[in-house]
Amino acid sequence: MANFVERRAFNIIGIFDGLEDYLNTGDPVVREWFLVKSNFWPIFLCGLYLLTIKVIGPSFMRDRKPFELRKTMIIYNLFLVATYFACVSLVIYGMTKTDPMAMCKDTVVTKKDYTYLMATCGWVIYLLKYLEFLDTIFFILRKKDKLITNLHVIHHASLPLCGWIFFRTERSGFQAYPIIINSVIHIVMYSYYGLAAMGPSVRKYLWWKRYLTIAQMVQFILIILFVTVVMPLTGCSAAKTSIYINVVAAALFFILFYNFYRHSFQPKKLSDSEKCNETKKKIENGKIHTNGHANGDVAVNGQSKVKCN
Repeated sequence: MANFVERRAFNIIGIFDGLEDYLNTGDPVVREWFLVKSNFWPIFLCGLYLLTIKVIGPSFMRDRKPFELRKTMIIYNLFLVATYFACVSLVIYGMTKTDPMAMCKDTVVTKKDYTYLMATCGWVIYLLKYLEFLDTIFFILRKKDKLITNLHVIHHASLPLCGWIFFRTERSGFQAYPIIINSVIHIVMYSYYGLAAMGPSVRKYLWWKRYLTIAQMVQFILIILFVTVVMPLTGCSAAKTSIYINVVAAALFFILFYNFYRHSFQPKKLSDSEKCNETKKKIENGKIHTNGHANGDVAVNGQSKVKCN
């Protein structure tokens, strides 16, 4: 029995040793950076985020009035838009100075090369994923808990861990392309949030939320096509974890965003009783005229009849 337990413990230790070795296969320079080198802090911060939004935050706000955070949120969203824009611009600039095929192969980041500039921008974007925990915390402080969907929580809790694994295991620069696609969407998204925070006078012009959600779904399709079609055709190399994470995460978020889109923007089908009640309210308010009677079969402005009792 003792030998069995010892062998099991040895096997478990061996698994963790193998995982540790694999997490050290990325670029030797990048994997030493802040919140990349540590095996503890990325997991701890994501766990703390979940604990905060599920337990600490709601408990703290239970007997308190909502906070007024309009100015704070405007500054916060403006900062994110500016930072994403700067990083995307610098990455694109670095790409114009670098051989595209060289980016698709295993490279070593050096300070004298544009790869260092692009890697630094990618790292800054990775750090922003932790700052974006504030999205959810602001909801809690404003008592907008209904806006904290499963999509929202999964998105914010998982992306920092994905970025951490990318930086620990990836040596190819191919990830620059998905980063650009995703960052452009975030520029538009946080622009929307910043404008919405300015109040009703501006919010009434934000009719394009639906199209922002469509753009988010399109980005996931583009990322999947890039990883599964473009990369193999061009001969790009990448860590297997990068390929798996890109495909699985993009597919998962596409499903979640589509579900959000379907429930938020597609009109709900009303039952006959719901149609009848809606019709009666409009008749009582004088908004429509009937070609029938208030009770029985009601034909609204010449449209099909609804059986009302």
